[in-house]
Amino acid sequence: MNQALLTFFEQHYAPGRVGLIGQDDLKGTLIRGAEAGLTPDHRPSKWSHTFLMGERRRDGNVYIFESDLRVSVKDWEVQNGVMESRIVKWCLDDVSHGCVLGMDLTADLAQRLVTKGLEYAYDEDHLRYPVGELFGTLWAIITHRMARRNIFDDKHAVQCATFVRMCYQAIGRDPVTGPVAISNTSPESYYQSHAFTFRREWHV
Repeated sequence: MNQALLTFFEQHYAPGRVGLIGQDDLKGTLIRGAEAGLTPDHRPSKWSHTFLMGERRRDGNVYIFESDLRVSVKDWEVQNGVMESRIVKWCLDDVSHGCVLGMDLTADLAQRLVTKGLEYAYDEDHLRYPVGELFGTLWAIITHRMARRNIFDDKHAVQCATFVRMCYQAIGRDPVTGPVAISNTSPESYYQSHAFTFRREWHV
């Protein structure tokens, strides 16, 4: 476990804030590379995953809401789609970048965000994680059509950044600035957004 990263997230935690991580494993590296067309210097993005901060429970853990695809051969477990997780899940040694972003939200709006995350995580119509939609976003980056609907958009599935944006839009806020279709939202879209008044970063 990366204790320094966990401490960073706990220090800057608040319900409804957005977390970004940049992972150096194969999946993270591919996603970061695909976002190179969005960065100012056209280098790979620092960011590969987005999540919404939820509650700090009595057990002392910070819980998050996210859309993810995780296959564990060790545990014989497959996690697919919108879920609730502990933030420690992403405090790994192969994570080299971390970021916390926040808006000026009232306590009521922050609670509504957390409630919306809970609703999605435990909805009977479970939203899956869309691998195909990632390729659709890559195509939108290459063809400079970020404002158009993802060509592989699936109403039954959402990628991580799209999910967090859906939660914000449900309370009447949009955390992404610029002409970006919701199904093409990426972690880099959040990092470049001017909608946040709070920003803290951690790097190896």
